[in-house]
Amino acid sequence: MLSILTFILLLIVFLVLLVLFAAIDVVFDIKGSGVSVEHSVIVHWLLFSRQVSPELENEDKYKNDSSSDEFSNEVKDAENFVTEKVKGHFQESEKKKKEKKKKSIDMTYSEMIKAFRKLRNPIFLFIKGLICSVKIPDARINAVYGFPDPSYTGVACGYSHALIAFMASNFENLKMDLVPDFVDEKIEFDMSGKLRIRLYRFIPVILRFVFNRSVLSFSWGFFIKKYYRKSSGNL
Repeated sequence: MLSILTFILLLIVFLVLLVLFAAIDVVFDIKGSGVSVEHSVIVHWLLFSRQVSPELENEDKYKNDSSSDEFSNEVKDAENFVTEKVKGHFQESEKKKKEKKKKSIDMTYSEMIKAFRKLRNPIFLFIKGLICSVKIPDARINAVYGFPDPSYTGVACGYSHALIAFMASNFENLKMDLVPDFVDEKIEFDMSGKLRIRLYRFIPVILRFVFNRSVLSFSWGFFIKKYYRKSSGNL
């Protein structure tokens, strides 16, 4: 009996380590011009692979449409009756929730500004850590952009150069070419490459964010105020 439990525990530990350390490769190829976008994404994990492409999405939509047409009118009437009853029930519950929210005190603008100033750096470091945790073996991004007002294009050009410098300092195998067009209004892009994700790399980033002093003080104060409001509302 003890050997079976030991085997099960070892198997669970092995599976957890496999999920954390096994690489997830995402191969993508995305092209777009204006609103139209063509994409093909393939996700590989160990011996498994999953392809995400517009053709598969269209097939799924066609299957759903064909299956929905098979319902009879009687079934649809019953569904409408049930949905009306459910909507009425939820509308009553939403009214009660709104009345409770009116009684409680919301965050003021000054509190929101203080929270933004306090959490600005931790959130920025958290997002940066998540981005840097993803490895890029090979990728390229080519884009041409232009806005109706050339001044907007100039502002976007400044931000794009800052983005290129940030990505180049963190990802050596990423090649970016963002070209502004000050004459015509257009958005064209061509992206292809491979991303490698290992879940264990996100754990230190999440722990650093959760145990940050600013985050802990804000979350503690927020929950204390929320609990105080609930207790005062019940009195």
